[in-house]
Amino acid sequence: MAAARIVELCGGMPLAVRIAGARLAARPRWTLARLAHLLHDERRRLDELAAGNLAVRAGFAVGYTRLAEPTRRTFRLLGLLDAPDFAPWAAAAAADIPPEQAERQLEELIDAQLLQETGTEPHLRYRFHDLVRLYAREHAEAADEPAARAAALERAFGAWLWLAEQAADQVPGPCFAPIHGAAPRHPMPSGVAAALLDDPTAWFDAEQPALNASARQAAALRMVPMAWELAACQEKYCDVRGLYDEWRTTHLAALQACRAAGDDLGTAVLTRGLIEVTTWTTAADGSGATVDLPDGTQTMVALDDRARHLRGLFEQAGEPRGTADALVLTAWSLVAQGREQEALDAARQALDLATAHDHPGGEARAHQIIAIAYGETDLDRTIEHLTEALRVARLIGNTRFETTAIQFLGAAHGRAGQVERGGELLLRSLAMARSLKDRYVEAFSLLYLAMLYAATGDDRARETAEAALAIARRFDLGHHLAQALGILGELDLAAGDHAAAVGHLEESVLVWRARGWRSFLAEALRALGRAYEAAGLAESAARVLEEARELSDIR
Repeated sequence: MAAARIVELCGGMPLAVRIAGARLAARPRWTLARLAHLLHDERRRLDELAAGNLAVRAGFAVGYTRLAEPTRRTFRLLGLLDAPDFAPWAAAAAADIPPEQAERQLEELIDAQLLQETGTEPHLRYRFHDLVRLYAREHAEAADEPAARAAALERAFGAWLWLAEQAADQVPGPCFAPIHGAAPRHPMPSGVAAALLDDPTAWFDAEQPALNASARQAAALRMVPMAWELAACQEKYCDVRGLYDEWRTTHLAALQACRAAGDDLGTAVLTRGLIEVTTWTTAADGSGATVDLPDGTQTMVALDDRARHLRGLFEQAGEPRGTADALVLTAWSLVAQGREQEALDAARQALDLATAHDHPGGEARAHQIIAIAYGETDLDRTIEHLTEALRVARLIGNTRFETTAIQFLGAAHGRAGQVERGGELLLRSLAMARSLKDRYVEAFSLLYLAMLYAATGDDRARETAEAALAIARRFDLGHHLAQALGILGELDLAAGDHAAAVGHLEESVLVWRARGWRSFLAEALRALGRAYEAAGLAESAARVLEEARELSDIR
């Protein structure tokens, strides 16, 4: 273990590993763990990697001293970045030089063996070996004033932020209000920006690791507005791509910085994002853990308190569009608890606020949750509000929410007995979700299709539900998981496979308990009761059916 750690801290560089071995050979009383400990400190690592006439630092100096000073400066300033790799435009921003000059200097650094090239034309990227980065930072601290170093970081982070905001505007994702802060932007030349943002999602694909690293570095350096804006501008992309762990960890790092600095707006925006990602997905380890929630707390029940707290944060920050978003989240929680009238009241408040403050995304979300609150009790109004949500989604060009609205409309038409129309809409939403590579929405479309197929005796029901289940397990989507298990359990029961039905439905009940969605839990308990009865487990059946009755009686 210690030996592997030494190689890792040497970055696998043969010269560095050779020096580490020479130091150990000359000190037979040293343990591997001792050297690993010494190398762990970045400030001393290059000092420790010297033995006799061998030194890593000396090897780097050969290339560095041959460079012209402008290229040396760019090398030093780029070494300040934590980003794992970067494009030429980022180097231009950090050094505050034209992109063409940056590209020439990057090539000189490659020739000097101080930089590595990655990617392929026309999307070349560059990265430092970890030890070379430390060498660059040493020279930056010695040669460049603190203000110059801070300005270089601010320009690089500002360039990432400026591009990310424009890219995010074109990525279809959650319809939250786009709320910005006071972090300085560093605009790119129009021609460079146009080429980079020709495919916004592809830009995020390339830059997301660098954006995450930059947000965390800004948080560590107490560049608080920069940190939270770099984190927040990634939400739509992370949602569409299913990068939920990256979303959580970067938001948490930036949120800690916001709270420490008393940045009310940043705290509100990041809290909103964290509520969204932790309400609808679970931790990657499958624990179901949710940020800031005690063990055993039901997710959808806790959402009520969390959304009310979020509303207070946005009101304190003076951001009514954020308040509208918080009210929509409150409405979701109330629907899950079976408090439909209260949910309608909160959603209508959200709709009024979003309309008054030019927040069409908030209007679309409010219409969606109003439709869900009406549910099957008034399918005409359900379809009316979903149709309006679809209209607004198309108006703002958000194809992700358009897909969601079509999906819910398909389900509503199916429940209204319009099977052909419902199936047509659901297949369209499925195709759109797959085109967007949006696994969250894809899984929901599959679930509603599976339910429609099951209700009409279509043999495609099982394979469709299994496809949704696979996505739910892969991306830790608790709601989708519970629903897919419930559909499969009902299909098992209809097929006479009682043992499989019990297995699927017991797991479905377990997940619904953790989520705290009362109507879904009651439905799953009733199905499990039927499965227990069919399997000859009368006592177990009586127990779960009684619990289902108690849940249904609560108003």
